[in-house]
Amino acid sequence: WDTSYEWKAVTLLGLGFGLVGLDRWIIAPLLPSIIKDLGLNYQDAGNIIGILGLSWGVFAILMGGMSDKIGRRKVLIPAIIGFSLLSGVSGMATSLLSLMAIRAVMGFTEGSFCPTSFAATNDASHPKRLGINQGLQQCGFALFGLGLAPIIATQLLKFVSWRWVFVTVAVPGLILGILMYFVIREPVKRASPAGHAPVPKGKWAEIFKSRNILLSMFALFCAMTGVFVLSAMLPSYLTDYLKLTPERMGFVASAVGFGGFVGQFALPGLS
Repeated sequence: WDTSYEWKAVTLLGLGFGLVGLDRWIIAPLLPSIIKDLGLNYQDAGNIIGILGLSWGVFAILMGGMSDKIGRRKVLIPAIIGFSLLSGVSGMATSLLSLMAIRAVMGFTEGSFCPTSFAATNDASHPKRLGINQGLQQCGFALFGLGLAPIIATQLLKFVSWRWVFVTVAVPGLILGILMYFVIREPVKRASPAGHAPVPKGKWAEIFKSRNILLSMFALFCAMTGVFVLSAMLPSYLTDYLKLTPERMGFVASAVGFGGFVGQFALPGLS
């Protein structure tokens, strides 16, 4: 078993998913500034957050399956470079429409990266380490996206406008995409033993016959509804209603991310 590759792959894929979280959620602590600059309201803010999520969900289904057919690398590397560039382009938006359009396309790239990266982590992991490796990868989203993003954004706002914050956080993803190009491999496809017929391809309908999958989907719907609504609207609530400074808002809003980081790392490992 290539343990060296396993840890390199899990580390890069974990950092990649962390940057998915950072690029997706850096906008939330910037929304109070964006709302004032572009003349938006709270409903507009919700739509900006929501359109990325809808696009993400649709393309996660499509591109996750596509990576099974054409390979992980052909999806992963363009996706991470794409969402990093689009994160930077978000800083060029001049209206609600342009910002929503950019975030919708960004949802396509991030939705393509996520299921493919989970599958790639699974491909690289020893069977005894599936739970902890998935936990290591996925906890990056909470750490970077919901924990560090509010702090990074509000500290950068002391020195640059919200537009340059987007540009700044786009850079790490481009570097990581290059590293992934040289490290991430396609899984080894083992031939069927002599005398055995190839394993038949499964059908989509079979997915929904699994009680575990249905229950997990329902649980994730509930969890993400709470986490994402809270994360989207909390910065505006803290600054507009509780009158916290942006810096204090960043530290308060980060708490849900640090808590999520501990849970996403510890409990999958216990499994």
